Amino acid sequence: MEDDLGIVYLVENAQQFWSELEDILAIPKDDIPTLEQLDLTLKRSLSLCAAYHEQYLQSPFQLEHACNMLLDSELFAFHSERMSDIVTSEAQSNTNPHFQFICFHVLLSFGRRRSDFFRSHRRWQPLIPLLMDHILVEIDPDVEDTYFGNSAGVGSGSGFSGANVPVPIEAKLRSLGVRLLYEMCRVQKLSIQDLRIFDDAFLDYLFDLVEQTRHMQDDTFNYSVIKLVVALNEQFMVASIGNEGNNSNRHHTPTSTSEADNRVLRVLMRRLGSTQTFGENMIFMLNRAQRTPEDMCMQLLVLKLLYLLFTNKGTEEYFYTNDLCVLVDVFLRELADLDDDSESLRHTYLRVLHPLLTKTQLRTVPYKRPQILYMLESLIRTSNVRDVNPTTKRLVERCLGGEWCVGLVRQKQIKEAQGMN
Repeated sequence: MEDDLGIVYLVENAQQFWSELEDILAIPKDDIPTLEQLDLTLKRSLSLCAAYHEQYLQSPFQLEHACNMLLDSELFAFHSERMSDIVTSEAQSNTNPHFQFICFHVLLSFGRRRSDFFRSHRRWQPLIPLLMDHILVEIDPDVEDTYFGNSAGVGSGSGFSGANVPVPIEAKLRSLGVRLLYEMCRVQKLSIQDLRIFDDAFLDYLFDLVEQTRHMQDDTFNYSVIKLVVALNEQFMVASIGNEGNNSNRHHTPTSTSEADNRVLRVLMRRLGSTQTFGENMIFMLNRAQRTPEDMCMQLLVLKLLYLLFTNKGTEEYFYTNDLCVLVDVFLRELADLDDDSESLRHTYLRVLHPLLTKTQLRTVPYKRPQILYMLESLIRTSNVRDVNPTTKRLVERCLGGEWCVGLVRQKQIKEAQGMN
């Protein structure tokens, strides 16, 4: 097989592939290679992986191993900035989708190792339109469902059948594009001008993707799209706050500012009747969240969108009552289980709990109110023996001051008084 550099490889099995990749990355010890030789070594390794990834890099483990071999090599050990710049440039200039796929996956793997990598505005701004183009590619749902939405190395779900069903490269690039955009949006601070590229049509398409992929047995891609949406919501929230500070009219309320400037919220409000899966799966994601840094970040982003939905006129009753009850169960569990190192996440849960109980259908549905009261009181009950975070105390007292809770406390006090007599 001939790669993008015109080099012909005779690779007939997996062992030969891995040996060839290892040989390419083995920098001779005797000679000091020039930068041009190092650049060529990088491009040869990328081309080899691109040429054979459908045969020998089908599983997430295989693809990850190939990327680790590249990142562990002397290329990245001593020249990481130059090499990552080349991979970024190649991803933009090379039109071979298989080559782009390998480049994007190397960038994703490198970003996992370097926490500052996705923060580089200079590096990622030129890539955003390309990633969006890959996301916007239409894929036949029947073909997509054949492999359950797994992108053969992009998702970590177990839905890929592995039964020699070729996964379209367009589907791989779409899934990878969603993940890369999420990682970038999760850590960067984009300006209003930066965010203009994420127009209504693109956001509509993301919401459509969530609905279109709701029946897939592997929910990895569906959840990835939701994570991208909630990350974009955070970006618009932060940008609109900054924009409000620069506005001569300082009398906007937070709610009206969010509704006017937050494109994610505006698009969601316009399509409330056709975006039910999005809301349901946000709750499922919170319910399944683990104590990993990635999941805790996801929880923060989801909770911030929930807060907007519960506090904006017209979206307070977006969720079904049963879904809200599930959400209460999640809040009870998380607020009880979060440790002291997760104070920021606990505060966000408490900030969302108050409108959840006072603005939605739960204001008239007394679901597990005694348990909620007990949990809230337990968060500040031991203030006489240990310091309680002042923000925690203030947020708990706000919840306890709700009409539903004041009446419940009064009933509890009456019962306790009767029991003492």
